[in-house]
Amino acid sequence: MSKSRNGEGSIFSNTNKNGRVISYSVEMSMGRDADGKRIRTRRTVKTLKEAKDLRTRLANQSLDGNLTIVNGETLRTYGLNWIKDVTVHQVRATTSSHYEYLLRKYVFPHLGSVRMVDLRPTHIDRWMTKLRREGLSASTVNSARQVLGAMCKNAERGGIINRNPVSATSSVKKQQGDKTRVCPPWELDEIYKVLGEAKVTKLDAFFHVMLHTGIRPGEALGLRWEDVDLEEGYFSVTGTQKAGRVNLPDGRGLVRPIRNDPKTAQSRRRLPISEALAESLDRQQMRQSVDELKAGPKWIKSGYVLTSEVGTPYSDANLRKQYKKFLERIGVRYIRLHDLRHSTARAALNTGEVPIEQVSQAYGHSRLDTTHRIYGGNIPRYNDGFISGLSGVLPPASHVNLKAIQQTRGIGNGE
Repeated sequence: MSKSRNGEGSIFSNTNKNGRVISYSVEMSMGRDADGKRIRTRRTVKTLKEAKDLRTRLANQSLDGNLTIVNGETLRTYGLNWIKDVTVHQVRATTSSHYEYLLRKYVFPHLGSVRMVDLRPTHIDRWMTKLRREGLSASTVNSARQVLGAMCKNAERGGIINRNPVSATSSVKKQQGDKTRVCPPWELDEIYKVLGEAKVTKLDAFFHVMLHTGIRPGEALGLRWEDVDLEEGYFSVTGTQKAGRVNLPDGRGLVRPIRNDPKTAQSRRRLPISEALAESLDRQQMRQSVDELKAGPKWIKSGYVLTSEVGTPYSDANLRKQYKKFLERIGVRYIRLHDLRHSTARAALNTGEVPIEQVSQAYGHSRLDTTHRIYGGNIPRYNDGFISGLSGVLPPASHVNLKAIQQTRGIGNGE
């Protein structure tokens, strides 16, 4: 064993059972942890010369503040521990659950076996290229990259890696012709048909809440009767509900509906109840009374507007299944649940009587330009209004000498 002073590191020889030296290990001190325990990192090489050179390099890294703890932890192992021990204290449970989904679905199958200390920007670039070739959208790839970046940033802060390799890569740009999950909003005749057919189904209140107010699907699922005032004709958006993974003490995960507060102050808002929506909510109360009689002691008084047959909050997974079956049955084209919100905004703005500022406030957008970005290019009335207004400014057709224009272009002269 060769040992140096002043924190320059130690070299240890490793022998086999016969006493023959087979390798050398270099150990460096990295200070002490919060409990006062000394932190050390160790590397192993084959020859003594390599060990001495390595000790010099590690000493320089220590002086530069770039020395890290090397371990065999893979992206999969580190990622799952990061989800379980870190993100649950930093973000909502539903957000943490979404992080885990992205890691398990898109990151681990390709990079899960790579050690954290070995991860390089080239790994990440090749991984994103592969995902794109598999047909994933730019937004999906960028979402997975963002979560991987947050995970690596945490590893960088903890001294597991020198630098976050994701920060040395660029996000994927959307290309023309890329697939998109966003569907064109429903036309008015489709909205009328859905609302009419839904009246005699369990999706009655859901469709009326969504299409008469334009709230988000999670906000509709999170609506409680205590938020509804039928006498005054208003209801309040006080939270959202979404399926989230809950980690049990024994390490097992359980997926269940989780209610969260609104993300922003603008999302917490009060909206009027139209006459048609009030009738639908009355029908929903009657349905729940019948369901409670049928369920008997199994009935759970959750207080939610949208509930299962035993009173539990409606899960988004069950909602999506019934939603898709309903549209297939009545012959209306499928759009995403979130596209119902777009359908309502488009219908309102196309009337010419609803300013986009009112849509922005009712939709809980924190910025007006967000509303313009999402809906400004999807309103035919805006284009019609532009052409109509422009026509009133430019010279009318009767003032244009069409014959002179044709002669200038050689039209009508046999050319």
